[in-house]
Amino acid sequence: MLTVAPYIQAGVLFLAWVAFTFWCYRRVIARSIEVRQHTDADTVVAFASESGSAESLSRQLVEMLRSQGATVLHQPLNQVTPDRLSQCRSLFVIASTYGEGDAPDNGRFFIPSLKKTLARYPELGFSILGLGDTSYEHFCGFSYDINTVLLESDAQVLAPLVAVDRNDPETIASWFAQLADAGLISRNQLDTLRVSVRASVNPLYPLIFKERRQLNQGSPGAPIFEVKLDAQNQFDWQAGDIIQLHIKGQVREYSIASIPQESEVTLLVREQNHPNGTLGLGSGWLCHQANKKDAIKASVRSNPSFHCSASTDKLILVGNGSGLAGLRAHLKARELSDQHDNWLIFGERSPLFDRHWDKQLTDWCDSGHLTYLNRSYSRADSSELVSVAGDASRGYVQDVVADHNERLKRWINAGATILVCGSRDGMAQDLDHQLAAIIGSDQVEALTAAGRYRRDVY
Repeated sequence: MLTVAPYIQAGVLFLAWVAFTFWCYRRVIARSIEVRQHTDADTVVAFASESGSAESLSRQLVEMLRSQGATVLHQPLNQVTPDRLSQCRSLFVIASTYGEGDAPDNGRFFIPSLKKTLARYPELGFSILGLGDTSYEHFCGFSYDINTVLLESDAQVLAPLVAVDRNDPETIASWFAQLADAGLISRNQLDTLRVSVRASVNPLYPLIFKERRQLNQGSPGAPIFEVKLDAQNQFDWQAGDIIQLHIKGQVREYSIASIPQESEVTLLVREQNHPNGTLGLGSGWLCHQANKKDAIKASVRSNPSFHCSASTDKLILVGNGSGLAGLRAHLKARELSDQHDNWLIFGERSPLFDRHWDKQLTDWCDSGHLTYLNRSYSRADSSELVSVAGDASRGYVQDVVADHNERLKRWINAGATILVCGSRDGMAQDLDHQLAAIIGSDQVEALTAAGRYRRDVY
């Protein structure tokens, strides 16, 4: 007697085969879709942001344009090439400015690439929304620089640049209103935008001060402290994110050294002093003035430009000073995920006194969580380096990279991602130059565009 059981079994097996085949080819399918988007898009919406604000706003613009039938390519400004500009008709840029007119990491190659090619784009229309802070002399300087280089390339203004102070919602809305006035987006979407912009303010939570300890007594450098704050399980974050402390009406930002599973916010804070000798606002409170159980208001700033993909097999972490905080969070997260192909390169002054979190780094080295541990010290002699676990040398992190350039190239060719945390001036700049000397500036740009060279520098 015939039954339906064999047919059901065959159907289940067929569906399982289809699902398995799709899973195996998922990246190929995604890539083909991405290539089609690159080929067909006549509109590009690009963002450049340290905090994620520009990316969030750009996503809203993409949704508006696509709802009207436009074919839109959405990507970091670094990925907008001269060839892409020659193929599209409209470019919308939402860009933050870092400090005194500098570009965020995911936008820093755009202007140099345009100046290098000297191409002209008379058929390209553009509009720019600049995000900045009027407390800086060169308010929205990077956005104005983009505006200048596009005009010099014969591109046409679709709507004038709007410069926004501290993410002011009304000013942001005025730029979108300009786009609506020019017929580029639908006016009936503006009310939704205003609501979402106001809702993007990071919520405040009370953190409780737990403890501090100086990690570098005797160091020739300024004191550096490990500070622990009780998060009371009020919020979540991920490795790479920033804590914003609200002190006397001002905000101070610090890389978070811990992960939520550790149930506390750990910071690595260098004492800062003004020219007159008074303590800096943030470091003064954290390193000296706060008492146990004192409360402080804080918010978490998502920092997607310094997040690391869970699929990253090999990770090269480079930093100096308090930058070890941002790197430590990634190492801890990868320890819990059993991802142990990690190479840490860290720089400080003295091998005798500047061994921040030495026990944990040594343990990670011994256990194999750190495949390689290189520490460089700018003020050291050979006798002082002997007792340092891992590989210790005199010099700077860029010297370590130069000395181990063959290993670096092998790791990069094997798909490694590079994370850099610490001083923008000096360390990060010198490392950039050293990487360009080893693998070429084009490959440095390619790694950045692919999200495999990420920085949290200050």
